[in-house]
Amino acid sequence: MSAGFRAGFVTLLGRPNTGKSTLVNALVGSKVAIVTHHPQTTRTHLLGIANRPEGQIVLVDTPGVHHGRGHLSREMLRSVRTGLEGRDLCLFMADVTRKFGAEDQLALDLLRSPGAPAFLLLNKVDLLPNPEAALPIIDEYKKRHEFAEVIPISALKKKNLDTLVQQIIAVMPEAPPFYPEGQATDQPEQFMIAECIREQAMLLTREEVPHTLAVRIERDEVKKQRIGQLRVLQAVILCERPGQKAILIGKSGEMIRQIGTAARQELEMQLDMRVFLELHVLVRDEWRNNPRAVAELDYRKGG
Repeated sequence: MSAGFRAGFVTLLGRPNTGKSTLVNALVGSKVAIVTHHPQTTRTHLLGIANRPEGQIVLVDTPGVHHGRGHLSREMLRSVRTGLEGRDLCLFMADVTRKFGAEDQLALDLLRSPGAPAFLLLNKVDLLPNPEAALPIIDEYKKRHEFAEVIPISALKKKNLDTLVQQIIAVMPEAPPFYPEGQATDQPEQFMIAECIREQAMLLTREEVPHTLAVRIERDEVKKQRIGQLRVLQAVILCERPGQKAILIGKSGEMIRQIGTAARQELEMQLDMRVFLELHVLVRDEWRNNPRAVAELDYRKGG
């Protein structure tokens, strides 16, 4: 570690679908957070660790801030508040393709606590007709909060991310790294496996299904074979209605096979070994409003 090395915790905050998880993956350099076009894909705060020669940025990805009902929504908001504790910097992400709304204001309200500075990140600027189109958006946010920096980026296109990293590290305290250089996240492997399956199920099913989905790993073992190791996984996809189960399984089992194939291929790349994946679908009525069910699926609570 060189003299003047900096390290700190940086929380990402914003309404759903602003690109927080995409940015975390881009800065870390590997996939640590699942990404879909559906709101509230991220359900708990997780860490992505971005290592640079001059510093270590511990990125805290939080669920999109939204007005929601039920136990799961309350737990997601609690997770956002937890992710804001002890931060050295907050990155407030705004989607320049959407008008300022109630969810943006709700997220800004969470910044009110004094202490750490906040950067305003204008994401998806590659979709604006010209750079000047960002000026009224900047004014809109600056009227509501005092930001230390305003940085236009495209998390998907990786535009202006080097500048962002430099400015983040500049405000970090001098400190040794919190995590070993090779570590990219704090997620246990089984959580990553479950999230990978949930991601593919969300991407492949219709609008009425994704928000009700959860995944529980039932079996996880490694078998040694002549041609190498085989990871044997068995998982249950939870939904809330028999009609949702029918969609997940599909005609003659076609949908569940598609989900399984896509998830297996993704897992084989991430785990760097062959995977045998068996999926089942289980209806559990209103699991999102059941505190015990939500706790069972939260890896931070030992579920």
